[in-house]
Amino acid sequence: MTTAHAPAPPEFRAEDLALTRGEKRLFEALGFRLSAGSTLLVRGPNGAGKSSLLLSLAGIVRLDRGRVTYRDGGADLPIAENSHFLGHLSGVKPRLTLNENLAFWRVLLGRPARTNAEALERVGLAGLGGIEAGHLSAGQIRRLALARLLVAHRPLWLLD
Repeated sequence: MTTAHAPAPPEFRAEDLALTRGEKRLFEALGFRLSAGSTLLVRGPNGAGKSSLLLSLAGIVRLDRGRVTYRDGGADLPIAENSHFLGHLSGVKPRLTLNENLAFWRVLLGRPARTNAEALERVGLAGLGGIEAGHLSAGQIRRLALARLLVAHRPLWLLD
C-alpha cells in the first residue's frame, strides 16, 4: 500500500544575502523563509537598503552573495516569472484608459487572472475603466498600479 504525500506548500526563501552599493554594505548574512500567505515587512530609514533588497529579491539587482528561491510543488521556479515588483514608479501610461493599461500589463506579464473589471472593483476603481489614467488622482494611480498585480497571476508580490 502506498501513501500519498501532500505537496509541500509554496515557499519563498532568501539565504545568506549580501549587497554593497558604492562603498556601503547595505546588508549581509540576511535570510528568511516565507510560506504561502505570509508577509514580510521591511522597515528602516531612508538609504538603509530597503528598495535595493526588494530589487535584489526580484532579480533586478545582482547580489554580492546569496541565493533567492521560490519553491512550489517540489520544484524551484524562476523568480521573474512568479513575482510582481511594484516600485516607486507606477508604470501607468496616462494617455491610455484604465482598461488599456491593465490589458497591456496582462499581455506583458502573461498568465491572466482577474478581469479588468474585477481588478478595478477590488482596488476601489469600479466603473472607471474607460477613462484615461491621466485624469486620476495620485492615490487612484497607485490603486491602478496595484490592480495590474491582480490581472496576471504571480504568487509573489514585492511592493516597495
